[in-house]
Amino acid sequence: MVLESILNPKNILKKPLHMFFLAVIYTTISIFFAWKIFPAAASILSLAFITILFIPIFFKVFSKEEKKDRLYSSPIHPNLFFRHKDAIVLYTLFFLGIIVASSFVYVFFPDIHAFDLQNNTLRSFVTGHVTGGGDGLCGSDNFSKYVCNNSQTMLLSFVLSLIFGAGAIFVLAWNASIIAVYLGGVMKSMIAAGTHPIQAYLFGIPMGLGAIALHGIPEILAYFFAGIAGGILSIGIIREKTLSKKFKNIFKDSIIFLVIAEVLIILAAYLEAAF
Repeated sequence: MVLESILNPKNILKKPLHMFFLAVIYTTISIFFAWKIFPAAASILSLAFITILFIPIFFKVFSKEEKKDRLYSSPIHPNLFFRHKDAIVLYTLFFLGIIVASSFVYVFFPDIHAFDLQNNTLRSFVTGHVTGGGDGLCGSDNFSKYVCNNSQTMLLSFVLSLIFGAGAIFVLAWNASIIAVYLGGVMKSMIAAGTHPIQAYLFGIPMGLGAIALHGIPEILAYFFAGIAGGILSIGIIREKTLSKKFKNIFKDSIIFLVIAEVLIILAAYLEAAF
């Protein structure tokens, strides 16, 4: 009965914590089947499976969020974030669920090669090559590169949500899987130093997250806000008449979230470059 309750998407909006457990379960299943079906492409196929599984759930979430915007006459309401806190909380729990499940598989099931692309991306960061954009477009200093590349990812999150309603979950799943591999590396280092694997896993997650929290939190929040912006605008386009007062409120809320997301991207880039 407990598992049935967690796997029921209808309970997500009533019991947000179920999102975390659902993300853990669906991520584990997605990784396993991606590795079994197409082992050579498991690192990207697993994310596709996760996206497919969660699109119906987040579509319902954004339908609810769009309805909230229609109930307010003022687009710049003082409770803008409070109004959409449910979506932010669900995104956070979804993100953390993927990290927990992926890092567990990465550490305890090393024979499952489902993170090759994530490993390559992490190596590019270590060697100083930030992926996406290129030096000619993004500039030569780290701050410009971080702003340019992360802005592109943020806008991709917005556009995917706008087109597919909940398309940002692929971007979030990708970033969560990269963080999971990074945490897995921390855990494996602890295990190599003599720490018990379970202890390394339990302590490795907060230690690893703490190490990247300074720039990681505003960066991930930017992706959250961009996804929310695209999601509610997508539903608004479907349900509301263009240029109607309700649509204008939804559009302005979406733009506000998008602007805040870019400010967070700049802040995250400064913190990452400076510290």
